[in-house]
Amino acid sequence: GEKLNGEFALVRMKNRGKGNEWLLLKKKDAAAEPGWDAEKFSRSVLTGRTQEEIAQGLAASDPPAPVAVVAPSEIPGAVRAAMPSSIVPMQAFAAAEPPEGPEWLYEIKWDGVRAICFLDGQTVRLVSRNGNPADAQYPELSVLPHYLAAESAILDGEIAALDEQGRPSFHLLQPRIMAADPNAIAHLSRTRPVVFFVFDLLYLDGCDLRGSPLEERKRALESILRPCPQLRYSEHFSGRGAPFLEAARAQGLEGIVAKRAQSRYESKRSRDWLKVKIVSQQDFVICGFTAGERGSGTFGALVLGIYEQDNLLWAGNVGTGFDQPALEKIHALLEPLASPRCPFRDIPKIPQPVTWVRPERVCTAKFASWTPDGRLRAPVFLGLRLDAEPRDCFREQPGDPPAAAPKRRRRVAAAPAAEARAPLLSGSADAALLTVESRRLKFTNLNKVFYPREGYTKRDLINFYNGVAELILPHLRDRPLSLKRYPNGIEGEYFFQKEAAESFPAWLRIEPISTEPGKAPTHFVVCDDRATLLFLANLGCIDQNPWMSRAGSLANPDFILIDLDPQDCPFGRIVEAAQLVRQKLDRLELEGYPKTTGGDGMHIYIPIQPRYTYEQARTFAEILARLAAAERPDLFTTPRAVARRERGKVYFDWAQIAEGKTIAAPYVLRAHPGAPVATPLHWREVAAGLTPDQFTIRNALDRFARVGDLFVPVLTNRQPLEAALERLEPLVRSMPR
Repeated sequence: GEKLNGEFALVRMKNRGKGNEWLLLKKKDAAAEPGWDAEKFSRSVLTGRTQEEIAQGLAASDPPAPVAVVAPSEIPGAVRAAMPSSIVPMQAFAAAEPPEGPEWLYEIKWDGVRAICFLDGQTVRLVSRNGNPADAQYPELSVLPHYLAAESAILDGEIAALDEQGRPSFHLLQPRIMAADPNAIAHLSRTRPVVFFVFDLLYLDGCDLRGSPLEERKRALESILRPCPQLRYSEHFSGRGAPFLEAARAQGLEGIVAKRAQSRYESKRSRDWLKVKIVSQQDFVICGFTAGERGSGTFGALVLGIYEQDNLLWAGNVGTGFDQPALEKIHALLEPLASPRCPFRDIPKIPQPVTWVRPERVCTAKFASWTPDGRLRAPVFLGLRLDAEPRDCFREQPGDPPAAAPKRRRRVAAAPAAEARAPLLSGSADAALLTVESRRLKFTNLNKVFYPREGYTKRDLINFYNGVAELILPHLRDRPLSLKRYPNGIEGEYFFQKEAAESFPAWLRIEPISTEPGKAPTHFVVCDDRATLLFLANLGCIDQNPWMSRAGSLANPDFILIDLDPQDCPFGRIVEAAQLVRQKLDRLELEGYPKTTGGDGMHIYIPIQPRYTYEQARTFAEILARLAAAERPDLFTTPRAVARRERGKVYFDWAQIAEGKTIAAPYVLRAHPGAPVATPLHWREVAAGLTPDQFTIRNALDRFARVGDLFVPVLTNRQPLEAALERLEPLVRSMPR
């Protein structure tokens, strides 16, 4: 069918006095997909309309009412460009008082969730500030194209729920944030609708406006927007900030935001935007929970944390602000994250028993003040934040200069610099001669198409690797490479090259390695720097395939690779398998780090101290595979022979852990249609809805700029295996024979 595949059972239920009801049950065949979401297929196949458009009597092609639209060509600073597929939102610094002066504009600080709205024709895509899709959560916003006089646009704004007085309330928004069931989402969209308050316009009909002054962007935004119950323009005011702050205080609002009228839009926290809060309120990392009343089955209080540099510090506990449904939902959300280890460097003295959880969830709380020892005074829980990153939770101190902002490893130390992400090779010339890190590189055949379906060229390949170099190089350094070359793109013939050619430049690092006794060594290329990485990209090396060990300790891998391969099964089964592997690693008190392969599977890296042999690492992975298969024989298939593997299941591949074998590194581009990228993930992203093709050459660099190097711990968290082996023994003994 257009929307459903596989086999179903149609069952008629006979209810006395209530007529007949029908059930449509999906059979567990190869097309079954855990977490399948009907909301993703909510448009009519016949007309293309959404449920909201049908309910409101809107045609899919209804044009907006005529308005005096500002043309992109009239906007100073507008640049002709293709529409970006993702944008990292600009953020504000905290300030104690609003700045004064004619150069400032003042807006209400809406107490909701940030969203970037991508409009492309009649299609709307909403993305949260941490890059996750949000449109399925708020189906009533699918009508936005009817109220925007634009063919394509990117808007920045806040999704809010309003109380009876018309004030935004984060507490009222909580049920919308927490709802996951499509029926519940549909019901809430009618009974508790949201409003999208739009305050910025970043792209309009073929022009990028991020370099335009804010006041010009807002002028254009107001001209294309026709207000409706679901969409409102966020007004701005000039003059003095103090009276505006007092007016916001009188209305019971969270605060205001001051913005420089001439400021450009920057994907970072900027002093050109300043937030002044009336209520002390911020985000915290949930690090654990205390026991609730006996028999309640929930919890008493949440243990909260904040980051200071790379250290997670205890901020106090919050035990008020919950109703019973919230207690139950939050408890269910936190239970799978339970961990025997305290996430704080210094274990706090909490009188009640605490269940520690992995610090992956974020909540918002308001409070009276901070105590001298850094604890919250009188905190009240406001709600969970699914759009925030734990490492963005730090103690907000109004008036701090940018230099005092916390150094978050993934952003400051690991994210690609803006200049590195700028295209190295622009224009249309088919060749170029450039100096990269004092090395003279000649780039050739730049216009050759490497991805025929999408039109991506060798130039795009080289620009991608230039942008991702800061992230990928630490994972390639000192590792011998097996070069996989695609001289004519992904649909042409490819070949492997291990022996470095005599024509390669003398400055390349070459490692002679004897792979077989009595034979001459093979001269492997090692990629330690940007110049080498770009030289290899020019050779047509679409992906980089390193060893699992490094020069100097080639017999000792520094991570154990868990490779989950689908055997004619949907990706939802790969997600399920990965989470089961994580549960096993938690039992062993080992950390694993997931990434997409860029193909149709998933990798989990378990970093280890480089003192174990490949055989020891492989045996450890084999035991994990057997444990997983014993617990879930319906999920895993174990035969090494491909012909004997069961379809519809996941193959846990441990056999490729061997000296000299290579794998696709993190952050590499893959030679598959769509130009997917092998992308490190947060564990919370390994969930229903994840697809292997959602990270591509089009959006990966923006994602990496936002989240930085999630694989830093793979380089730094060198784990011993002895204690894990002791914990493994009773698990092996309990396996069915």
